[in-house]
Amino acid sequence: MVKLIEAEEKYLPLYKEAYLESLQKVEQGEIKKHDLMFMNPDEVDIVQKFKDSKDVSKLPQGYVPSYDYFIVDDEKFIGRISIRVELTPRLLNYGGHIGYGINPKYFRKGYGTKALELGLQKAREIGLTDKVLVTCDDDNIGSIKIIEHNGGVLENKVKNVIDGEEILTRRYWIKL
Repeated sequence: MVKLIEAEEKYLPLYKEAYLESLQKVEQGEIKKHDLMFMNPDEVDIVQKFKDSKDVSKLPQGYVPSYDYFIVDDEKFIGRISIRVELTPRLLNYGGHIGYGINPKYFRKGYGTKALELGLQKAREIGLTDKVLVTCDDDNIGSIKIIEHNGGVLENKVKNVIDGEEILTRRYWIKL
């Protein structure tokens, strides 16, 4: 059964595997570097970082609190999801309330759709009550399908500059 859980040490080897697999996909051009949702667990204490992400006093200037979870299916590490409780001007254009990353070995198996569904439920639980913004690159067909399957209504497309590259971003709102 797919579920969202607090980050746990026992999943860190699988998290690292997902990170390394994602890096390979970036090198192969299948994932854009700016879409990489996994951090190097050899450089960052992932469990502590996820705990600290809820506490505004522990965040860098300009960051908003977020609830970060591992996506698991029994003993399989599927990915991660972040639910941000507020939007900065930057997040309004790129990032939105919810961001997720799926381990590449589980692409196109329905996990992204289920992860966003669970993320929407979690957003309600943490107090978001009206609607949430979810964004994706205009050429990310997989994310477009995931967002639209979960009720996303396209508001518009905006241009963003990420790492010096102009990106066309789709902005979807999903009613909670």
